[in-house]
Amino acid sequence: MFDQLILQSTNGNTSWLTVIMTVLIAFILSSIIVITYDFTTKGVKKSVNFLQSLALISIVASTVMQAIGDSVGLGLGMIGVFSIIRFRTALDNPRNMVFMFASLAVGISCGVYGYAIAVAGTIGFCLVALLISYTPLGQTNELVGTLKLQIPKDIEARNRLI
Repeated sequence: MFDQLILQSTNGNTSWLTVIMTVLIAFILSSIIVITYDFTTKGVKKSVNFLQSLALISIVASTVMQAIGDSVGLGLGMIGVFSIIRFRTALDNPRNMVFMFASLAVGISCGVYGYAIAVAGTIGFCLVALLISYTPLGQTNELVGTLKLQIPKDIEARNRLI
């Protein structure tokens, strides 16, 4: 049986095994969140970029949390760095924001070596998301999508369309 104590470390004595296992666990758990999102989302348009970012943001969060460790100075420095970066991408659906936050929370939990919390949180979140999708709260009769129209630059072709 895999000994969980191998993965317990601090910022001062982080081993390669700890880093690799933390990133791997964060990726596996966020992949479960991606599968749940894909399975429970009803609609025509599912952004591949959003699905990829759900899987990748947990790795970034776990790496950042491992780098910060127990250092207050590093934590304040990271806050300063992230305050400079502006995330201008607007999520059109609050549900997408919840899934992004869940994936971020998994990465943070793994980054501070809270693997049991990350696993329990992922399982709980995914089960509730699946449960909600089968209740009246998750049922909708409308199909939401985006219609793209590509109009040629040629004036003659554009006049034929009008």
